[in-house]
Amino acid sequence: MAELLGGESLRERWQDHDLCQLVTATPVSLARIQAAPQIAFQEGASHGGDALVERGAIVLDTTDSATKRLASAPEEGDPTVTLPATFDVATHAEEAGVWQGYSRLADTALSTRQARYLLFARALAEAIGINRDIYWGEATADAWTDGRTRIVVTDSAVTSRKRTVWTQDLFLTLCHEAAHDRSDKSRTAHGRRFESRFRELVEDPEVRAAYAELVTAVHDRGFQPVFRERGVSLG
Repeated sequence: MAELLGGESLRERWQDHDLCQLVTATPVSLARIQAAPQIAFQEGASHGGDALVERGAIVLDTTDSATKRLASAPEEGDPTVTLPATFDVATHAEEAGVWQGYSRLADTALSTRQARYLLFARALAEAIGINRDIYWGEATADAWTDGRTRIVVTDSAVTSRKRTVWTQDLFLTLCHEAAHDRSDKSRTAHGRRFESRFRELVEDPEVRAAYAELVTAVHDRGFQPVFRERGVSLG
């Protein structure tokens, strides 16, 4: 970092370049870091850190080499780098209401409405080629995944009881979680790689056609006949 920011001209040249990294794996410039009222450094990611970044906070990942050097600059007495005050990630996450608890519900424990949502989500996952088991659960997040075998959806994923809305909600939620290739319980990992995978899924003509076909089938024949035809069930 000192090599890049060792003089006024170099500092001006590099401060707008995305040299460092947020805990969401998103590059960030020194100018943006220095413009923040407060920042935090964290080794690796966490759900709380990711959630704060999504709320606009600057939480920097010191597993990135350039970010680690930036974090150590004040301790080393580097006069070329001035940083904002730091905050504690865990404390701010708690103040922001970021709950880090996750609970998967048994199919038999679901309400009638939750069971319908879950069955639709299972039918949808099969239709659009998401090869993960689908469950219902409780958490602050709309859903979570282990990145390989399962996706757990929660009530907050559904924004309306209108069928045209909640079916779209579940479509976007499943695509979102399928775009994660690792667990997002400890981190949400909404970096560029995630965004690319998510867009590919949502914009895929075959995926959209399969979703539309399922919604049309439910509209024409009702939920239970379609669920039976597609072999989805509870338990």
